[in-house]
Amino acid sequence: MSGNIISIFGKHDANISFYHKERNQYYIIELERFLRLRYYSIELGCAREILEDCQDLATRFWGIENDYDAVLISPQWDEQQIIKNIFNGKKYLSIENHHYSHATCGFYQSPFDEALILSYDGGGMSESFNLYKGDSDGVKLIKKLPINIGAGYWMTGSLIKEIIQNSKLRRSYPGKLMGLSAYGKFNEEKYDTYCRFMNRNKRECYEELYELDEISDDKIIVIPENDGDISDSWVYESQEGYDIAYTIQKIIEKIVFFELEKCDSNIPLILTGGCALNVVTNEKLKEKYDRPIYIPPNPHDGGLSLGHIFAYQKPKQRVNVTYSGLPLMDHHKLEEYVRIHNAVKVTKKEIAELIKDGKIVGLVYGDSEVGPRALGNRSIVCDPNIADMKDILNSKVKFREWYRPFAPFCKKEDAHKYFESRDFENMEYMSFAVKVKVDTLPSITHVDGTARLQTVTEESHSHFYELLTEFGKISDTNVLLNTSFNTRGKPILSTIYEALKILRETKLDYVVVEDYLFS
Repeated sequence: MSGNIISIFGKHDANISFYHKERNQYYIIELERFLRLRYYSIELGCAREILEDCQDLATRFWGIENDYDAVLISPQWDEQQIIKNIFNGKKYLSIENHHYSHATCGFYQSPFDEALILSYDGGGMSESFNLYKGDSDGVKLIKKLPINIGAGYWMTGSLIKEIIQNSKLRRSYPGKLMGLSAYGKFNEEKYDTYCRFMNRNKRECYEELYELDEISDDKIIVIPENDGDISDSWVYESQEGYDIAYTIQKIIEKIVFFELEKCDSNIPLILTGGCALNVVTNEKLKEKYDRPIYIPPNPHDGGLSLGHIFAYQKPKQRVNVTYSGLPLMDHHKLEEYVRIHNAVKVTKKEIAELIKDGKIVGLVYGDSEVGPRALGNRSIVCDPNIADMKDILNSKVKFREWYRPFAPFCKKEDAHKYFESRDFENMEYMSFAVKVKVDTLPSITHVDGTARLQTVTEESHSHFYELLTEFGKISDTNVLLNTSFNTRGKPILSTIYEALKILRETKLDYVVVEDYLFS
């Protein structure tokens, strides 16, 4: 046997992780990017074909043959026999607990030898708020609490018109609610009602929403998993909706603070699970506690198959999988695309000059980032110093809601010049909403004065670092805007073809693929 390991998680945000023993490397396929379907969950009718394609991809790109020491199967998988018929393994195991895998995924990617780990989300395997301790002996459960912040958060989002309009999938609600909350103010009148709602655990029936006193009987709340028009199923709109979003954000912060106050505060803190994507709460925790905090690049369910491998075989040293995602699927056609489109080699200096001139540029390099946020390998970048660049980017390329902010990136050593935070450690993954301290970055500064910062070092992303070096020579403010290379409702792209399609069908100005400029 090879000693290699494969791990499969089949529910929403389905993902497959591989461990290559000889290289001591991990690789992750997030199926939404492979199949071009957001939040994809493996459907039994096409499971065999999809899984066989993933194995073929692993063999072609990473040299991983269908010969495994262990095949790890999530206990949530409905038909495990399918996997046993496809993958050749010495052992087939289901040892994963949903939140335990979140915890191991976070701990073994972190820089800490010891940490308190909070895993919280909308509910995995009937659990939703678990605390763990990670150290040299592994990861151990401290306690689990009947609190479901994740479900309460997205359910509240389903009540607000500006969130559900143009939203076909409920899993997009939390990110939108977080962005919209910055436009609100505290609603003291409804605080107690919503606080009771958020602190309850049972989330099985949508009817629970009607227990909130202010929801009228004539409203019908529909939470679709697939395509569906719910544009009339709302309760709040405009400022009233913004105030509800702000108040809910304050409630979840209060709940998290309250529970963490009871825990050991002398060791670093790791946040994982879907709720760890709440960058506002993350920065508030950093402001409140004098302790190092880490959030992995993939705290959502897209990290569960990797966490399952860590649970089965504890890594001997810190693991970095930031850019171990799906390869550029048609990289072998790059020369052909270059010839057909008359693309030319370009330097980072020339890219910086295009950006300084107000151009919007898509960047494609190497294997994809893991997790929901683009971190340089599948990014669209532009100059945030231009006052209306946010609106230009939205109208020309992204077509997102008006209230959703865009994120900045800068060199880690320069971050203190433009942003305020206790420190700028562990900010490589856009996990914290820090204060913007200058008024020259309007297109990345949210209405509350914050920005979801990504710091860059030469080691973390050499292409971004070199681009910033060149941009800094021609700009007084050496910060760039970074958003994911996709259009609204679509996953981050996986092919050159798709990048060029966006270039052709939107008003994106340029695409750079492995330093070839397409215009």
